[in-house]
Amino acid sequence: MIKYSNIRAFYRQTGVRRFDGNPFIEALPPLERSKDAILDRLKNYPSTPTKTDRAKSELVRMAEIGCINEIVYPFAEYKRAGTNLTMNIRESYVGRNPLSIQDIQRRHAIALDGVSNIPFPENWISTAKGQTLLGISGSGKTTFAMAFSLPYQVVIEHAEYKGNPLVCRQIPWVNVRMSHDATLKSLCLQFFEVVDHILGNTSYRRQAESVRGIARMVMLIAQVATAVSIGVIFVDEVQNLKAAQGKNSVFVLNLFSEIIERAGVTLVIAGTPALASVIDENVRNLRKLNSGGESNFVQMKFGDSEFDAFCDTYWAYQFVKSPLDLTPEIRKAWHRAGAGNPAFTALAFMLAQRNEIGGREVIDVAAFDRVSRIDMAILEPAIAALRSGEAQLLKSFDDLLFKKGCVSLRKLIAWSDESETAYKIGEFDELQKLTAETAAQPRRPPKKSIRRPSQDEIVADLPIEDPLIR
Repeated sequence: MIKYSNIRAFYRQTGVRRFDGNPFIEALPPLERSKDAILDRLKNYPSTPTKTDRAKSELVRMAEIGCINEIVYPFAEYKRAGTNLTMNIRESYVGRNPLSIQDIQRRHAIALDGVSNIPFPENWISTAKGQTLLGISGSGKTTFAMAFSLPYQVVIEHAEYKGNPLVCRQIPWVNVRMSHDATLKSLCLQFFEVVDHILGNTSYRRQAESVRGIARMVMLIAQVATAVSIGVIFVDEVQNLKAAQGKNSVFVLNLFSEIIERAGVTLVIAGTPALASVIDENVRNLRKLNSGGESNFVQMKFGDSEFDAFCDTYWAYQFVKSPLDLTPEIRKAWHRAGAGNPAFTALAFMLAQRNEIGGREVIDVAAFDRVSRIDMAILEPAIAALRSGEAQLLKSFDDLLFKKGCVSLRKLIAWSDESETAYKIGEFDELQKLTAETAAQPRRPPKKSIRRPSQDEIVADLPIEDPLIR
């Protein structure tokens, strides 16, 4: 997990009337002056190799190739996605100004839910947004999110605001990832585990482990998100929802909506096109998950200016002894190897260099052809489908993972057809009941037993302490 640093809140006016006077927004990194400035912040170019670097030993140069993984090329879509996210992370806090009467009432209602009759304020309206990042595997969604979030991966310590006490912590950005089996409880527990890791002195996961009901878990998430003033929750690999059993995917989408509406936290989800088949079934959730904008990360076409610029950027990182100029023929062979997928294109370049260092010491058409035939042969069916652009062929590669038609190829490298076994976490009572009702084989109902609640269950029923509530 990423190590967060604790910083003292420094307040600066934003120039936006809706934002000024809100300590949570004023404590965030300053707004960029333009959309292009956002793009400039996202890109990252390590030092390019010199003649001295290319004269180093073979293994040293092969190790140096790793710097290519650190390149963040600023695609055009990054500008639109970054602009939307810059606004959405701040919009999350507009309705949660800790100095407003409505938010104070909301905090009390959430923190004391279940042990008090304090009503949730009817006049409080969430300003949080939902943002969706869609693209095939390797198209740059996660790279964009990680590059954007770097300045926000901190814990902001508030002490006072304009002479008045304001003792609390603020986490602008939290990362979680949908597990391959898409269980709702594993996603929720991961959220608490990540928050515990960021803060270092909390035990939210332990409190959540014994929660059995979905409604109670949703409330616990709202309590924690409110207590530590989370701005954005980024959920990666959401297309794994397609593997959810029964109505599990519906419950997860409803959870996402509750995070936006009740907790007031902006939600950013990233997934492959397979995600569309899941969220399109629920118009209500679709509207909320796209209220802050949708971005589509597409593959680069041969001859496009973006593909040429991408190749030009990477071509400067040749560690072979005899670097060549980038000719149209080499560009074409390079595109054949990676099909315009950013991850595959970068991988082909790295593997070509690894092959040629200590050998021909040159990257040319033959180098990329060798990579396609040997090093990336396992990916060739998917890459060929991408190159063709034919929908019928692409159907076999949902997320660019091997499906039907690749059985013989998988056997050649001794892959098992059985899916990966994951650590199973008991689901919520509601979901377990649904699974039992739809099971093919009827099961004998378990005998009823009476037991005392565990210490963890007792702790889980206690409200989360909000430092802003006195």
